[in-house]
Amino acid sequence: MYFYCPPIDIGGQVGLELMVETTGGFMRNRDIVSSLVWLGVGIVFLIGGLHAGLFRRGIPGPGLLPFIVALSLMALSLMVFFPALTGKKEEASGVAENFFPERDSFKKIFFGLIALFLYGVALEYIGYIATTFIFLLFTSRLMERAKWQTPLILAISTAILSYLLFVVLLEVQLPRGVLGT
Repeated sequence: MYFYCPPIDIGGQVGLELMVETTGGFMRNRDIVSSLVWLGVGIVFLIGGLHAGLFRRGIPGPGLLPFIVALSLMALSLMVFFPALTGKKEEASGVAENFFPERDSFKKIFFGLIALFLYGVALEYIGYIATTFIFLLFTSRLMERAKWQTPLILAISTAILSYLLFVVLLEVQLPRGVLGT
């Protein structure tokens, strides 16, 4: 069985003609659809970045970062789209992969989202360095059950180096919290 999407007329130009074999597997179809959705999101960000302006008076404008993010998002989505369209990824492995490869993947995503929300809430009260340290320590231990040494080194070095980058080098004010850190 094939799914056929007829050519789309885009301002006098004919768009992409897509024919996907639906019996090729769930993962292949999911990769095609999700990559097209993210490609569309990238196009929206690209247009928004261009409308906001990439440069103003010789300095980066407000649209430069969304433009760069859009290009990256579009490139990544195309890197998923073309292998899924040709079916090479699934044929090479021979085994269909699960959406959540590990048994507790959904739990990790759920706790990671809660931690991210709490990071945003606690940032003003606790301060940047302490909140970033706690967040990175928690999420790195959550994702991989390694010894405490690796998450501690990661959390300490990231918190200190990002603080030095933003506060010392770029002179950006970060939340100090009640402790004044």
